[in-house]
Amino acid sequence: MMNLTKWGFTRFNSIKAEFDHFPHSLVILRKIRNYYFINKVHWSNLDPVVETHHLEEMELLVNRELDLEKYYLNRRLD
Repeated sequence: MMNLTKWGFTRFNSIKAEFDHFPHSLVILRKIRNYYFINKVHWSNLDPVVETHHLEEMELLVNRELDLEKYYLNRRLD
């Protein structure tokens, strides 16, 4: 299980986040409708390769932290 270690808002209304499985990589999320999705990963070769299931877990963790999990989980129903 991955953990969200650090996050904050950027000046462009995005979120930057760091995760324990990828401590040297910075993840940028943007808001779409009522939830956040990953826009970019500033990946470091010191970390393992980021795969699709990692991206989905990262999105879920950030949206859960912001109390937007219900919108994220229902995104395909909109």
